[in-house]
Amino acid sequence: MATRLVLVVIAVGALATESLGLTILPPVQVGTNSALDEVSGLVGSRSIADTLWVHNDSGDSARFYAIDTLGNLQGQFFLSGAAAIDWEDMAIGPKQGGGNYLYLGDIGDNDKDRSQIWVYRVDEPQVATGGTIGAGSYAQALLEYPSGAQNAESLTVDPLTGEIYIVAKDESRRVYRAAADAFDHPGVASTLTDLGTLNAPLFRPSAADISPDGLHILVRDRSTTAYLFKRTVGQSVWDALQTPGIPFTLAAESQGEAIGWAADGMGFYTTSEWDGDGPRPIYFYGFTVPEPASVQLAVCGIVALCGYLGLCRRSRRRLHPN
Repeated sequence: MATRLVLVVIAVGALATESLGLTILPPVQVGTNSALDEVSGLVGSRSIADTLWVHNDSGDSARFYAIDTLGNLQGQFFLSGAAAIDWEDMAIGPKQGGGNYLYLGDIGDNDKDRSQIWVYRVDEPQVATGGTIGAGSYAQALLEYPSGAQNAESLTVDPLTGEIYIVAKDESRRVYRAAADAFDHPGVASTLTDLGTLNAPLFRPSAADISPDGLHILVRDRSTTAYLFKRTVGQSVWDALQTPGIPFTLAAESQGEAIGWAADGMGFYTTSEWDGDGPRPIYFYGFTVPEPASVQLAVCGIVALCGYLGLCRRSRRRLHPN
C-alpha cells in the first residue's frame, strides 16, 4: 500500500508538469521474482488485490501461477488435460454475467512448424492458493493461420468485444485476429484474420495488453522499447494499432517478455525471464490520462490547481469504477 501511495503522489506532480496530458511515469521496482524462471505472460488480477497472474515460457507444464506484487509465489493452477507446447502470453477480459476470464496463449513456435495454435480460457480464480482446473471447466480455441505457421509471443483480448489479437514476433509484425466465438467450437479450427503489419518499429514484439477500459494498448519487445496506442471510443483495436503510437522506454530487463495493466488501469507491470544473473525485478509504471473537459468542469469547477488535481483524482475513481 505504501508503494502505491507514493506513486499517486508522483502521478499528481506529473499531471501538473505535463499540462494534464497523458503520462507514463518512470518505473518503480515494487518487487522481485525469484520463484519462477521464465515468466512470459502477466496480467493484473481483477478479483484479488495486489495479485498478478503469470505463467512460464516453454518447458513448463500446463499451469499458471498467482504471485503478489512483491514477487512472492501464492499458488499454482493446473489445467488438466491441456497441452503446453510453448505458452507465451496471457490476457484477461470480462465474462458475460460477471467475473473475468483468463486467456492463456500456446502460440510460440520458434521453428515455425505448426500452423495451428491453442488459446485456453478459464474463469479467473477467486483465491490465489492454487488448485486443479478440470478439462470440463475451461474452454479452448484452436486457431489456424491463413498462410502457414507463424511464431508469436504477444496475445491480448479486447475487453469490449472479446476478440483475440496475436502479434507475430518476427520482422513482419503481422497482426492476427480471432472472433470471440472461437471458443464455441471445440476441436474445430478457426482461421485467423491477417489484418496487416503493426505500425510500430518494434524488434520482435514479445508481449501486449489492453487496458481494462479498452482504450489503451501496450506492445513491447524484449529490449527497453514499448509503444502505447490510444484508442478512441468506437474505434477497433486494429484501427488503433494502425496509428503511429507513442514510443516510450522501459527499464532494462534481461529478457523482457511480460507486460500487463493493473486492475484499476492506473498503471502497468513488467518483469523478465531469468538469464542466470539473479532474481528479476517487477516494475510498476504509473499511468494517468486527462478526464474529458466536461467532466473536469462539472466535477472540479474553476479552482486552484492543487485543489483541481485532488478533486479530479477522487472524482475519477467515483466516475470510473473497475
